[in-house]
Amino acid sequence: MQEQLYRELYELESKHWWFVAKKKIVLSIIRKYVNYDENNKILDAGCGSGLMLNDLKEFGQIYGMDCSEEAIKFSKLIFDGEVKQGYMPGNIPYNKNYFNVIVALDVIEHIENDEGALMDLREHLTDNGICVITVPAYMSLWSNHDVVHQHKRRYTLSELKGKFLRAGFKVEKISYYNSILFLPIFIIRQIHRLLKIEKGSDAEMPNRLSNLMLESIFSFEKYILRFFNMYFGVSIIAVVKKFE
Repeated sequence: MQEQLYRELYELESKHWWFVAKKKIVLSIIRKYVNYDENNKILDAGCGSGLMLNDLKEFGQIYGMDCSEEAIKFSKLIFDGEVKQGYMPGNIPYNKNYFNVIVALDVIEHIENDEGALMDLREHLTDNGICVITVPAYMSLWSNHDVVHQHKRRYTLSELKGKFLRAGFKVEKISYYNSILFLPIFIIRQIHRLLKIEKGSDAEMPNRLSNLMLESIFSFEKYILRFFNMYFGVSIIAVVKKFE
């Protein structure tokens, strides 16, 4: 992907309701577990276009990693911290037991050996560090969007929790999210499947009013998720720690 395409992706993600609301939710969850400390080291594993890098400065020193050389080049244009090329499992280009916080947002569903990737993340956390992970939920929601974005799978809560435990994590919080919009999204995807409509990515920009309404609805979940878990949703968010 050329630099211009990453720029277009960054501009889309900066405005699109799904990315904007997800960022608000993730930051709200991190605030519950992490206070700012200038000595905190935070890794965005799979930083892509770099959407989260500057916002994570709220918690400490930020580092980025992505497998794409072009993603790294673009991230360095919008972010003044360190960004390195790497992949999981087996090639996180930082020392083990180094990070107080690692975020992997919609990353591990792209990796064939997802449990190996989780073990890799665990090895790079400090003893009291946390990892914040998001993934897409339910294979029943599988669509051409997953194919376009090269997903290997979608997860259930129990399946993902089992992978965390086998990777050596203790689960602090795990919940479905994007729950309020679950029913319309589920119905639309089932209709597309029934009628064999091969729509592309769901990340196309809607009109301004629709975008604002969807962002407001989805963003509201940040208030719920700080205190409660949800029992269904389009995605899953988890906070995990090393076993002590």
